[in-house]
Amino acid sequence: MTENEFIQRLQRAGKADETLALIDKLGFKRDFVLTNVLVDSGSVSVAHIAMLWQGMPNKHDRKRTQELLEALTEAGLLAFDQSTETWSLKM
Repeated sequence: MTENEFIQRLQRAGKADETLALIDKLGFKRDFVLTNVLVDSGSVSVAHIAMLWQGMPNKHDRKRTQELLEALTEAGLLAFDQSTETWSLKM
């Protein structure tokens, strides 16, 4: 997904401003989100994304990662699988 596609999908969901502001507030870079979170090659977990983002994440890093994944789910970009506690790209 390109950055333009990402922003367009957020705009269609009516969540662009709030989601982009949250990404910045949490300390994530958009290119990190695009290349590591919004991938169509499988699912991601809080632990996996937090490790990619911070190397050795603490509980606060994992909490911010959880917030990011939940916001992207609310915006309609990710689907949460409760049985495996993973997220995948929603087409």
